[in-house]
Amino acid sequence: MDTPIQTIRLFDPARLPPRDDRGFTEHPDLPQFYDKPFNADDEGFIDAKALAREGFECTTVEFEYDSTEEQSKTWFEDGDDDLSSWTPSAPHGEGWMLAGIWDAEDGPIAFYVREVAPA
Repeated sequence: MDTPIQTIRLFDPARLPPRDDRGFTEHPDLPQFYDKPFNADDEGFIDAKALAREGFECTTVEFEYDSTEEQSKTWFEDGDDDLSSWTPSAPHGEGWMLAGIWDAEDGPIAFYVREVAPA
């Protein structure tokens, strides 16, 4: 009897690694959606069009607007780069899955994806 091939669903929340000791994480499916960086040291940007081709939309939640006053002061004023106390709010709407938490150019963000119903 043949064993059925099990396909891995993109952005399966069960595959999101635990947050590291500083509170960062990145889903293992995310790197395949990075634009090719111009600078080899740059990590690049998320290619939203490539995500859309795979049936996903994306959005971010910015730490600056989602954190408590104390968390914000600790990060921006005290220079403490520990986000482990921040639990990002999920975006409005159904089906959003956390795909990453990292420090971006303007401060920490939580990156979310969700499957889009076919048009």
